[in-house]
Amino acid sequence: MTNAMRRLLEDASQAWLKGFAQVAFLDRPVHGVLVLVAIGVVAPWSAAAAAFCATLAILLGKAFFGQSEPEWKEGFGAYDCILLGVAWGGAFANGLHMVFLLSMAVLACLAMRGSVVRWFNAMGLPPLAVPGLICTWLSVSVFSAFGRDFWLAPPDNPFGRSGAAIAIIVVALGLFLKHPRAAAGTALAATATAILYFVVEGDPFSIRGAGLWAFTVAPAVFALPAVFLDGFRSGWKTGVTAAMLSSATWLLWRHLPLLDQVPPLMGPLFIGIWSALLLTLGKDRKLCMEPGVQRAARLMIEVQTKGATLALTGAGLSTASGIPDYTAGHWLDPGIPVSRYSYGAFLADPESRSLYWDACARFRDVATNAKPNPGHFALAELEASGCIGATITQNVDGLHQAAGSSQVGELHGNIDKVRCLACDHVFEWPATGSWRYASPCCDSCGGLLKPAVIAFGESIRLATWSNADGKVGQCAALLVVGSQLAVSSAGALLATARARGVPCVFVTLGYMAVPILPNDIVLPFPAELALPALARLIGTVKTGQARQ
Repeated sequence: MTNAMRRLLEDASQAWLKGFAQVAFLDRPVHGVLVLVAIGVVAPWSAAAAAFCATLAILLGKAFFGQSEPEWKEGFGAYDCILLGVAWGGAFANGLHMVFLLSMAVLACLAMRGSVVRWFNAMGLPPLAVPGLICTWLSVSVFSAFGRDFWLAPPDNPFGRSGAAIAIIVVALGLFLKHPRAAAGTALAATATAILYFVVEGDPFSIRGAGLWAFTVAPAVFALPAVFLDGFRSGWKTGVTAAMLSSATWLLWRHLPLLDQVPPLMGPLFIGIWSALLLTLGKDRKLCMEPGVQRAARLMIEVQTKGATLALTGAGLSTASGIPDYTAGHWLDPGIPVSRYSYGAFLADPESRSLYWDACARFRDVATNAKPNPGHFALAELEASGCIGATITQNVDGLHQAAGSSQVGELHGNIDKVRCLACDHVFEWPATGSWRYASPCCDSCGGLLKPAVIAFGESIRLATWSNADGKVGQCAALLVVGSQLAVSSAGALLATARARGVPCVFVTLGYMAVPILPNDIVLPFPAELALPALARLIGTVKTGQARQ
C-alpha cells in the first residue's frame, strides 16, 4: 500500500469517527468511539444504520457532493447522515431491501447539505444537522404514505434497561473529556430536568422524557459554552437560554397545529440554539462564532492580567462613517500638484497656504457631519471595561472622542483645531474663506496659524510621539484597526511592539505594508463589524450604543 493510500485511509477513518463525535458536539475520534458505543448499547440496529450512513457519507461526500477538505476531515459531512441512520434503526432491521431505501435517503441528505450550509452561514447561524432532520421527516412521511410504521421497533435490546445507563455514562465521559466545566453544567441541567419530568409527567426514561432532558436540554447546555462560544461568558448565557427555549418548544410541539403528527426529534434543540444565538448575540452572531475573532477575544482577555491592549487605528475604521482617507488625498483638488499641499510649500508660499486651508476645510466639513460607527463605540466600551488601555489613532476626525473614548492619542492631529506654528497655542477655526485674502496669524505672537493636522513632509510633534511610543512600550497586546501601516510612524510603533514580543491583532480589509508573522491574528472583516463582535465576546456590550 502506498503512503498516499495509507494516508487517505487514515484520514477517512478519522473523519468517520469524528462524524459520530459531532452527534454529541464533540470533535475527537475517541469521542466518536464513545458515541458509537452509546448508540449501540441502546439501539444496536440504529448503530448499524448510522455506521452504514457514515461510510456512504465519507466515501461520497468530498468526491461527489463538493464537501471541502476541512468539512470532510472534521466529520461535518457525515454528521447529518449519522443522525439519519440513528432514526432509521427500526426500519433498517426489517431486511436488506431497506439498505437501498436508506442509501437513497443518504444521497438526498448529501445533496441537500451544500445549499443548506450556505443558507445558514449567510444567516450567521450554525447549520447543525438540518439536512439529516429534514430527510428523517421525509422518510417518516414516505413510510406513512405507504401504510408502514417507520418506527417499528427491532428485536429487544440485549442490554435491556441497563443499556440506557451505560449510554449515559459513556456520553458523559466524552463530554468531560471535551470540556469539564460545560459537562458538569450539562449534568446538573439534565438531572434537574429529568427529576422535574418525573414529578410532573412520569418516567424520565420514556421516549418523551429522555427526548426532553437527554436530546434537548443536555446538548443545548453543552453546545454553546463548549463549542460555539467556548471560553466566553456569553456561552453560558446563550446555553441556558437555548435550553429553556428548546424545552419549551419540545413541550409545546405536540400541541401546535400541523406539528402534532411530526416527530420533534432534534427540531426543538435546533430551534432553541438558533433562537438563543439571535437573542443573545444579535447581528454580531456571525462574527462572534468566527474562529479568528474568538481567538483575538481570548487573547485580549488573557493579557489583561499583564496589562491592557493598545488600539492603533487608521482610516479603515472611519470609512463606515463616511470619512475619506486623509492621507490618500481624496480631499485635495485633483488639478493641483500634491507638492503644493506639502508642509514646505505651506511655509513658503501664501497661495499654497490658501490651497491647504481650502482642502482642510473640505475635510473638516465632512468630519463635522460624520457620526461614530459601531467600531468606534465598541472601542470606547472596551476602554471603559479596562480591556483597551488607550487608543493611538492616525485619524484626525475626532470620532473616537465622540464615541466616548477618553484615552486617545492623535498621531496626526485633529482637523477641528488650529495651531500656531510659533507659540503652539490652539485656536478655533477662522471665518470660512478668510484665508483666501490673508494668511491667518496668531493674535499672541503673530506666527502662522495652520490646521492642526500633519501635512506632507511635516514631523509629528515630539510630545505626541513620546506619548504614543510610551503607550506601546507598556501595552500587553496591540490591536491594529483599519490601518495598512504604510505610514512610517505607524510602522515604527508596530516595530516597537514586535521588539517587545507583544502579540498583535490586525483588523483590516486591505493589504498590509508590513510582514505578517505566524503568531499574528488577522481578521479580514470590516472594523464596524469585527470590533462589536470582539466587544460582545469579551463581555463589554451594555446598553446598545455599539449596535447603532
